Amino acid sequence: MQIPKPFLYPLAYRRALLYSKANLFAKFPLPEQIQIQAVQKRTARLGKIDPTSYAEPELITTLHSVLNWKVDFEKKCLRGSVMHHFKAFQKNITAILLDVRNVKILKAELVGEKANIPLKFGISDPAGDMGAKLTLELPEDTGENTGDLYVNIDYETSSNATALQWLGPEQTMGKKHPYMFSQCWAIHARSILPCQDTPAVKFTYRATVEHPEELTALMSATVLKRENSRTTFVQDVPIPAYLLAIAVGKLVSKPLGRQSKVWAEEDIIDECAEEFSDTLDILKVATDISGHFVWKHCDLLVMPPSFPFDGMENPCLIFVTPTLLAGDKSFANVIAHEIAHSWAGNLVTNKNFEHFWLNEGFATFLESKIIGRMRGNKERDFLMSRNLSELKECIETQLADRPELTKLVVDLSNCTPDEAYSSVPYIKGSIFLRYMEDLLGGSEIFERFLRQYWQRNAYNSVASEDFKQALCEYFSKTNRKQKLSLINWDLWLNGQGMPPIIPRLDQSLASVSKRLALFWATKAVVELKNSPQLKEQLSIHQLIDMLSRLAENKEMKGFNDQKIELLETTYNLKETKNVELRFHLTRLYIMAKSMGRLDEIFNFLNSNFRLKYIRPLYRDLINWPAAKPKAIENFKRVKGQMMAICSHAIEKDLGFK
Repeated sequence: MQIPKPFLYPLAYRRALLYSKANLFAKFPLPEQIQIQAVQKRTARLGKIDPTSYAEPELITTLHSVLNWKVDFEKKCLRGSVMHHFKAFQKNITAILLDVRNVKILKAELVGEKANIPLKFGISDPAGDMGAKLTLELPEDTGENTGDLYVNIDYETSSNATALQWLGPEQTMGKKHPYMFSQCWAIHARSILPCQDTPAVKFTYRATVEHPEELTALMSATVLKRENSRTTFVQDVPIPAYLLAIAVGKLVSKPLGRQSKVWAEEDIIDECAEEFSDTLDILKVATDISGHFVWKHCDLLVMPPSFPFDGMENPCLIFVTPTLLAGDKSFANVIAHEIAHSWAGNLVTNKNFEHFWLNEGFATFLESKIIGRMRGNKERDFLMSRNLSELKECIETQLADRPELTKLVVDLSNCTPDEAYSSVPYIKGSIFLRYMEDLLGGSEIFERFLRQYWQRNAYNSVASEDFKQALCEYFSKTNRKQKLSLINWDLWLNGQGMPPIIPRLDQSLASVSKRLALFWATKAVVELKNSPQLKEQLSIHQLIDMLSRLAENKEMKGFNDQKIELLETTYNLKETKNVELRFHLTRLYIMAKSMGRLDEIFNFLNSNFRLKYIRPLYRDLINWPAAKPKAIENFKRVKGQMMAICSHAIEKDLGFK
């Protein structure tokens, strides 16, 4: 096998190579002697750079990968090969370490100009949910000089690969064709290819996917060629492994504008096109704030209900949950959040997931700025106020027994990113950035800093210390430099609990929903019926905020079926398509211990498997003794329809693990 043409990189990638090489040498000084032995004992931290990856980016990094996949719906696996182009930073490397999880390696070869050399390989015992180490032993005469290595690996995935969801025709809207999609965040890419599964490594890729002729294949890349049952893609901007994405199904598209289209099953495509028609307006505002958009296009793929997240920022193809289809564009902030990742996470990436707030805190902060530009600063502050309420509940419930995970920078020595996942990096991180923006001169000044930050760190991976250094260096040259001493970095990054300082937020919108939540919580049904407050007009977001405050009020007494029925009638909730309203209403059913509504509760619980909704509902149900056995029975019945990240989280909450 000769070194293929795709390894001739475009300008964006060649520029990234210069950045990444300089960045790696600057941040990861090479040890004098490195011995890579399969028997070498490792600590709980799998690698020096990333505690959840065996890869050694301080020694060798992936520059480009060429994938050849055949999608086998019958066996629920991907079969094929990957050719990695590695860049070695040290002479005489004896082995390459890659991450794998339930991947069957068939053959590994060192690719040369004249001939390929078979490589010996071995796979370690798995380190729990973090998978295993694949060791590729290199020939003795390899790597006399630092330079390029090309390795081809033939393999196939397992039918239970944690990154893949296989749906039968009956689980789709069309009911005629199967569907497959991936979710590689955070460390699940290793279940679909042997790779350096760490955000410290960023690479470009080319992929050829063989699939049933009647289905459409999509990836986090640009389509190079479609021909019957084969589609070829190219991604020429370097990405970490967790942004590798694929979906194959009976999909159609509609344009949203010159740079964007939406994909979905045919039954809902018109609804999707209408719901997300503002996508390019959001992208324009995001670009005005953050600078040049390096990705060629910004398509959306509306996923099946089993997709576990609000959205996933896969470059060129954002995955979004169908629960956003409210009919009123009320979830535009989710699209804003995923587009914000075009800079926060995709262009400049957290070095490992201990610094996850550098991805999600920044994206949540940018999301609020985009909403502020489009709807006004009152709406921006209302969004942040609602987020703070969500953060408070998360800390008091989900993380009540794990206070160490309420830090912005967490220790993942004995914990996977999936286990540590919560709203803390999102909301606490965004509040930290808002605090700094207010302290250092306001939006316009802080946005100038952000644009420089994205530009200078483009295509690279950074840690919290890198951000701190960039911010201090920038503002030390301004008239705000004396304010830098007021930032208690250690308290913000390493302190537990709620943010140490809450910025001053406009409360004019939040005060209405707070007041009405208190009103509904404390008044009897007779008093409520006769009150003029029932006629008060609320925006959809104020109504959501009011219901969420009621559902999170653990001290509330006397919330019964009668009061819920009045609530439903007053705000026309029985027929609402807004899943956020339905979620909070379902929590109120559980709070009222309404046995007559159990069918409604389980119907909602099984209508989608979005973690944001079903995890709190299962936690509520297991605290209701009469409903707990039914909740466990329901979970066991539908578990097979969930992605692994979702089912594992519920199992933990139910006490199965």
